[in-house]
Amino acid sequence: MMDSTLHYYNRAWDIIRYKNSPHAVSEKTRLLTSMAILLTFMGRDDESMEYAERAMEMAEGCSDMEMVMYAATNAGGIYARNGYFDKGSKALHTALAKAEESGLPDKQLSALTIMTSMFNIAGEPDSVNYYMARAEKLADRLPPESVAVFGFLETQGAVLRNMGRYAESNAIYSRLMSASGQNSSVGKDAGYLTMARNYADMKQFCNAIDYYEKAYEAIDSIYNKDITAQVSEWSAKYGAAEKELEISRLSEEAMRNKAELRGWIIIALVLAVALAGGVMAVTLRRRHLKKEEELRLARTYIEGLEKERSRIARDLHDGVCNDLLGIGMLVSSMGDSTSAPKDEILSMLEGLRSEVRTISHDMMPPSFNLSDIEEVMEMYVRRFRSQTAAGIDFRAILTGTVQWQQVPERIAYEVYRIFQEQMANIIKHSGASRIDAGLELSDNSLSLTVRYDGKAFSRNSRGDGIGLSVMSERAKAIGAAISDTEEDGAHVFRLDVPVSVSEQE
Repeated sequence: MMDSTLHYYNRAWDIIRYKNSPHAVSEKTRLLTSMAILLTFMGRDDESMEYAERAMEMAEGCSDMEMVMYAATNAGGIYARNGYFDKGSKALHTALAKAEESGLPDKQLSALTIMTSMFNIAGEPDSVNYYMARAEKLADRLPPESVAVFGFLETQGAVLRNMGRYAESNAIYSRLMSASGQNSSVGKDAGYLTMARNYADMKQFCNAIDYYEKAYEAIDSIYNKDITAQVSEWSAKYGAAEKELEISRLSEEAMRNKAELRGWIIIALVLAVALAGGVMAVTLRRRHLKKEEELRLARTYIEGLEKERSRIARDLHDGVCNDLLGIGMLVSSMGDSTSAPKDEILSMLEGLRSEVRTISHDMMPPSFNLSDIEEVMEMYVRRFRSQTAAGIDFRAILTGTVQWQQVPERIAYEVYRIFQEQMANIIKHSGASRIDAGLELSDNSLSLTVRYDGKAFSRNSRGDGIGLSVMSERAKAIGAAISDTEEDGAHVFRLDVPVSVSEQE
């Protein structure tokens, strides 16, 4: 209830703004810092930084050392969030110095935790390692169950994953999971999901599957607890209602003059039942329509799957089989010679292995249950970079209030497959050395843009292309429009999809 919070903060400021006692200065510092934090959560970053600066100025005249550190630590985090790393570093160093002067290791650890996170965002691994090492030493001196230690562990686990140190990240999250529900704010669903992704990135897929299942179980457990709480609340209300009806019945027996009131109560109950029946009918109707839509989408998916299998079959036949034939002929031609061209054979085998691996990766359907379209496409681009010499850049931008998780799964899946096919076509047919891909989500549309150099390549340049036909069918299934243009000497592929968030409801 952020609006209500903001209202009461403003009322508090009206009360204290003209008071100048040491206690009032301390409370002003606290209030300005709290305002900055609230505005950050509301997404009003410019105002948030303004209040953070005012809190820092007020802290200069504050004698409460903990309040000074509170203002400086939060100001540093807010500056870092908005990309002002120099200001953030200065504020955090102020907090760190004050904490060291006061002999408060937990406050030092909090400042070092935010500094570690800030330099991780800034992309400065040396600074990350330096401040993380300092924080680890402090954490060893503090009680293992303290809030500051758990806050550092949560940041450390995320930073280690970002640095590709997946095994170390999982060790941290395992510790957090064992303490979940105490001072750790990492829920079991989110923790197990991160551990599953770490195992997947380490190619330990069996472990990844186990932790994905644990994440699902945690999510189901949370849902069941919510349902149980709602049922308990309803039972309590229902029991209270029964007692009230009993009292009413006894009163009516003693006072016949309230018979008319009882009649109105009965009418109200009848209307409530009728309303509940109407709501249930509408709900059942919506469920029926949703089932029909799911059936239609399932049929469409099966048809697309058959086309994908045909494409993969052709890739295996034209690529892998021909390469195997070439290797066989080369081996046959060696005879009994001891000077076999080993390097050439090994090179061909390595190329064949890479191609088979690429085809198998492309066959794997993306999962949007635990990831959104931005994450799935980012992972695909990272894998694709290792398979080509072309320079590839991918950027995802939000321009409205809709988030990536709100993109309907059927749209996300088709856009991903179209992107995958377009990237493969560019590498195969255009000889591009540079590819810039962008994904942009507004309140009512999702746009995919792929800009590349090299030889011109369009959807109409190869009339027999199975992949191109599948791209057109996929676009048609989600009401999308595809265009190929040229801009500043580069070739531009664009896909525009209308998006309605209500499709998920």
